[in-house]
Amino acid sequence: MKIKIILILLGSLFAFTLYQSYHYDNIFQVFIYALLGIPWIIIFGKTIVKLKNTKSNYSTFIVGLLILILNIGISIFYETKVNSETLIKAQIFGGYADFKKNGDYVIISGSWASRTHFYGTYELIDSFIVVDRDNFDDVLTTNRFVIRKSDTLEKVIYKDKNIVVDKYLIQIDKNGNEIKREYNQLNYRLPVLINKLEN
Repeated sequence: MKIKIILILLGSLFAFTLYQSYHYDNIFQVFIYALLGIPWIIIFGKTIVKLKNTKSNYSTFIVGLLILILNIGISIFYETKVNSETLIKAQIFGGYADFKKNGDYVIISGSWASRTHFYGTYELIDSFIVVDRDNFDDVLTTNRFVIRKSDTLEKVIYKDKNIVVDKYLIQIDKNGNEIKREYNQLNYRLPVLINKLEN
């Protein structure tokens, strides 16, 4: 019974940490994975060995197996979202907006080591991108975006390649006006790296 409780505790904390890692950046998450995962693997491994030798501990094995399936399921669920085919992707230091072909989006916003990951759905209405929430944080303060051509060209590095950017993803209000940052009134524009709408 004690082994089973330890498996449940370690596995549940690992699952929670894994879930959180897909929603918030945490520079310590690798250490947390090791702290929770290594003892869990050792205990579950010993449970399997005992099961083979004594044909007992079935309930402990089943609990461990269910926890393993839970963690694999969380990983597959979010990796499928993150890695599905991109329609539009814009990126800037601190985060990116990735609008998928299937109508989902993945948006990451915030400063390094404390970024927040957002998931949801969007619609293309005329030339506007409208997402399923009112705002994201104090940087992305709207649910409406549009791609606009820039007057100047910018070179950015994406996947170890130099890309010339001439379009930006910008935030707009309900009237179609560009939203500026409140604290310094500067634009917050994300260089568009992938735009398959043009294809």
